[in-house]
Amino acid sequence: MAQTVLNSRAPSILVAMATSGGKHPRSDSKTKNSGQHITIREVAKAAGASVSTISAALNNSDYVSAEMRSRIQGAIKQLKYRPNDLARGLRLQKTHTIAVIVPDLSNNFYVDVVRGAKDYSTSANYTVLVGDSREKWDEERDYLDSFHRRRVDGVVRVPAMDALTKKMKPILGNIPWIYADRYPASGDSSVGRVGIDNVVAADNATRYLLSLGHRSIGIISGDISSGTSADRLEGFLQALRAANIRPDRSMILAGHNDIESGHKHAMQLLQRAQRPTAIFCTNNMMALGAFAAIQELGMRCPEEISLLGFDDFYWSTLLRPTLTVVRQPAREVGMIAARMLIDHVEGRSPIETPVLLATQLIVRDSCSPPRQMNA
Repeated sequence: MAQTVLNSRAPSILVAMATSGGKHPRSDSKTKNSGQHITIREVAKAAGASVSTISAALNNSDYVSAEMRSRIQGAIKQLKYRPNDLARGLRLQKTHTIAVIVPDLSNNFYVDVVRGAKDYSTSANYTVLVGDSREKWDEERDYLDSFHRRRVDGVVRVPAMDALTKKMKPILGNIPWIYADRYPASGDSSVGRVGIDNVVAADNATRYLLSLGHRSIGIISGDISSGTSADRLEGFLQALRAANIRPDRSMILAGHNDIESGHKHAMQLLQRAQRPTAIFCTNNMMALGAFAAIQELGMRCPEEISLLGFDDFYWSTLLRPTLTVVRQPAREVGMIAARMLIDHVEGRSPIETPVLLATQLIVRDSCSPPRQMNA
């Protein structure tokens, strides 16, 4: 099925993604009925069947015989008939379309979430609409309103940071939605949630730094109004408590999951009189900003400062040193979210929620024992 992207500046406009390698479809003036819209009645006449039988065949009904189905397929092929999905959706009250809204398509994590949702949806014969809120509630709300007007069957939602406390019911009405990755700290009427156990993932990452001998660890987390960010911070604090280390609240900084805030807060941590020996960033973009700050200050990583990030992408191995990260299965998050949503739409038994997937700590070169231990 086709994937479609909604223009974030004008959510009412649909831009179809090209599937022909940039080439325009060939126009064939000799094709019979070129430029004409073939109706189901014409297919019925050509196949020698009633309109209701054609409709039943298109809906894969069991009562249409194999012989009749073959005749109908022949007529469809001859006439180049294409069903009107919009009209069919209005009639059946189902459009076989879901929407995916993410906060930042410049972040590869969300690109992979979208790809996963699209891959599963395609296998289930659903079309996918995609929106990028750019971490702004106003843009997300416009997308959600546009999705509602287009009668999508459901929404996979990764909310913008300033949208976590907003109510969806007044906007989406009876359209179901499911959270992927991020979710509000307080519950709502969503179908469910797919992500990782963020407490365990952050706890394991922090324990790794502790195992290297770090006792002064700074953290740049996301906004704690996000359950995801709050859980990662809790995992960090949990590991420190287990090691009988009192957290230094002045080294716990909340960013906005972007390069700029990662850079800003890393500069704050690195220019302290008593700076940390390691920094843990709970988002990949903030880790990239922190890496830039380390380079800007001319510090050696990991000899003078260790850096550990969250999410693993191609640039993690292009940096020098290569970046140690928590890897989470972004594509699987998208696939399972789409599956749960489509199962709900089609009335199948639901998967128990929340679905929490396993993460991996990928150890590379950006972390080492603190300098005094290396001396």
